[in-house]
Amino acid sequence: MYKYGYPLLVMIISGIIARLMNYFGVNGEIAIIVMACCYFAFGLSLFQRKRSNAWLQKLIVAFLFLFFVLWDCGYIVVPQLRNFFDFIGISGFVVKMFYIYCGYIFFD
Repeated sequence: MYKYGYPLLVMIISGIIARLMNYFGVNGEIAIIVMACCYFAFGLSLFQRKRSNAWLQKLIVAFLFLFFVLWDCGYIVVPQLRNFFDFIGISGFVVKMFYIYCGYIFFD
């Protein structure tokens, strides 16, 4: 039950958080950061094996996560990088999937 129940619980709690943010009118950078953390938590809940203690990998994943959160908020603007991301198709949905992937590989 733990294997399937924990990710489901994280999805339900994230849905409640999203609903509350919409109800209270939270938007902008705060909403992006909270939802990115919810996606990251969902990715963490998907990892079920023995967790690694490799600090360098966690640091790289944390920097990539932070980069994409700041990119999503609009604080990092590099026109050449934006053109490259647009060319290969990295946009809203793919960035959200990347948040989940970062959460999944954090303990790998």
